[in-house]
Amino acid sequence: MSSDAYTPTAAADETGVTPPRFVDPSEAFDSIQAITGRKWNLRIVYHLLESGPMGFSNLKDALDGVSSKMLSESLSLLEEHRLVRRELVSDQPVRVEYSLTECGAALRPAVNALLWWDAEFDHKMDG
Repeated sequence: MSSDAYTPTAAADETGVTPPRFVDPSEAFDSIQAITGRKWNLRIVYHLLESGPMGFSNLKDALDGVSSKMLSESLSLLEEHRLVRRELVSDQPVRVEYSLTECGAALRPAVNALLWWDAEFDHKMDG
């Protein structure tokens, strides 16, 4: 167990949200990174938050530079972690639509906070 494990927290931060009373930050960050740490995952969640349910082609068009293989892998991972739902809309021709589950939609405040943080501190990747 790391030295920062089970850090008691009680005070709300500037967002007014009180963190869990006892949390192992190392385990929490490992879990969060496993789900959201891949390049396309948060981008997919963002587009589904903004546009609602989308088909594979629409998602691919919205994500500049993603390959079909990478999009498929990312969607499968998000589905495995119960953030995204895959629904067969029609079978002739086959049309699939992706939407956020309640768990995925609950990422809205975190996604918005990250975007505001980036805008405030202008953290852009070089090159």
